[in-house]
Amino acid sequence: MNKNDHRPTILIVDDSPGNIHLMGKLLSQDYQVLFATNGQDALTMAASALPDLVLLDVMMPEIDGFTVCNLLRNDERTRHIPVIIVTAMNDSDSETRGFTSGAVDFLTKPINPSSMRARVAVHLELKKQREELKAANAQLQEDSEFDILTGLPNRKLFQDRLKQAILAGERNNSIFSLLFIDLDRFKWVNDTLGHDAGDALLIEVAQRMKSVVRKSDTVARLGGDEFTVILSDILHESMAELVGRKILEQLSAPFQLQGQDVVISGSVGIAVFPGDGTSTTELAKNADIAMYQAKESGRNSLRFFSQELNRIAQRRMLLEADMRRACLKNEFFLEYQPKINSTSGKIIGMEALIRWEHPRDGILYPHKFIPIAEENGLIIEISAWVLHTSCRDAVSWADDGFPNLKLAVNLSAIQFREGDKLFDLVESALRETGFPAHHLELEITETMMLANTKHVSATLQKLRSMGVSIAMDDFGTGYSSLALLRSLPIQVIKIDGSFIKDLVSNSEDVDFVAAILLMAKKLGLHVVVEGVETAVQMDILKSHGGDDIQGYYFCPPLCGKAFHALLHGKIPLGGRN
Repeated sequence: MNKNDHRPTILIVDDSPGNIHLMGKLLSQDYQVLFATNGQDALTMAASALPDLVLLDVMMPEIDGFTVCNLLRNDERTRHIPVIIVTAMNDSDSETRGFTSGAVDFLTKPINPSSMRARVAVHLELKKQREELKAANAQLQEDSEFDILTGLPNRKLFQDRLKQAILAGERNNSIFSLLFIDLDRFKWVNDTLGHDAGDALLIEVAQRMKSVVRKSDTVARLGGDEFTVILSDILHESMAELVGRKILEQLSAPFQLQGQDVVISGSVGIAVFPGDGTSTTELAKNADIAMYQAKESGRNSLRFFSQELNRIAQRRMLLEADMRRACLKNEFFLEYQPKINSTSGKIIGMEALIRWEHPRDGILYPHKFIPIAEENGLIIEISAWVLHTSCRDAVSWADDGFPNLKLAVNLSAIQFREGDKLFDLVESALRETGFPAHHLELEITETMMLANTKHVSATLQKLRSMGVSIAMDDFGTGYSSLALLRSLPIQVIKIDGSFIKDLVSNSEDVDFVAAILLMAKKLGLHVVVEGVETAVQMDILKSHGGDDIQGYYFCPPLCGKAFHALLHGKIPLGGRN
């Protein structure tokens, strides 16, 4: 592409040289023309060259045009590029599928030259107008005090209204409340349904919030999916809680997006003037701390700011600083929980579990620090260390006479944001340690898969191509569905220990676990059951066909040295008659 040529650029994608030649000849006089003969090349070229429009054939080997169109629309870099489907298929189902994939128009083969040139010109002009409108709106929004999308007060006006509320509170010796609201699963809506659906959701959220407050109150959008409410001149803080509960109720009701019901939720943090602050900065900070605590407590919940929450936030900041030091000072270590075959009673593998030997607080378990690591980005470095270290340990045990042990390692949802980097990490760990890919099992959770199923599936397929196994961890605690199990390359499901805890003969949990085991067998899946602590639980699972077992009935997690001793029989394995 000639960068000095300022004509619009058209990317023509077709596996037929004849079609490419014809369309190129018709368009090259007025436009710069690029060519791709398959879907993968089209995706690569579109992301790097960013053409102004794509003419896309449907019937191509490996990746068809509908899939290419959908992938272009889901990529932040290419989602604004108009795509015209060019196909010999002229049935309504094909058109519907094309528009659903994100196409803006259809051209039917054999191509009518006049029609093609006219449609290309129209969509290029529409794109130009959209870009001009977007630039104008951005300038208007910057100069305005109102959010262009929702019509709510923006950050600038919110700050002014908050100052006025403080002045009124001081003058009248009255109280008011500041609510911070964050939408749960908003990123999932954007990633799954697209930014248009995300915008529609924000508009509807704004309307629902306005419906539960007085005209004298302020509902503002700070940006993204962050909203605030200023409840002026309230008699008691219980009024703030009432409004907060109504907001949560409004947010949990289904939203109609692109013809389907979408369920989200929210997290609400509340600060009250003057007890929780007398300045805009202090009140906003404390409402944000309370909102964050609401999100941490399981979402779809509400929290008032308190000094205890402030102490939690400060401790969190301190822990984050400690974590950065811990990466440098090698304060993390691994424990391994044996995985036992239910039939033979022998150790067939182990799960690597990270621990932190904190110099002040002692041994910390993952739930104490992994969520923080996922937020500050350290999870990438920590996960790489876990994978390399556990693979090295497993290789040393293989060299010592235990070559067939399978190693299970947990993955973080953050690692799936850049699937190529995850693939490179696994590949380098296997290559550098010499651990065989078919003995590595990577564990993911159900919520990871829901974030962006297509992207996650593509990443998992790539990992499977290396030979590693994929396990769904904590099965039954999230949003399990047969569709997910059948569409994703999963070989193993791990039944969460919460279903085993109260497992006794004739309990309802027995039927539930038995149903999961039966379903897994029919789908050809291997089953691992976690949290087994008693002989009764073990007998029930064996009788219903559980494959492998983890739990304290056999052995708790052990440090590497102790696990090595366990393998050699120097430490007895529990659960044996």
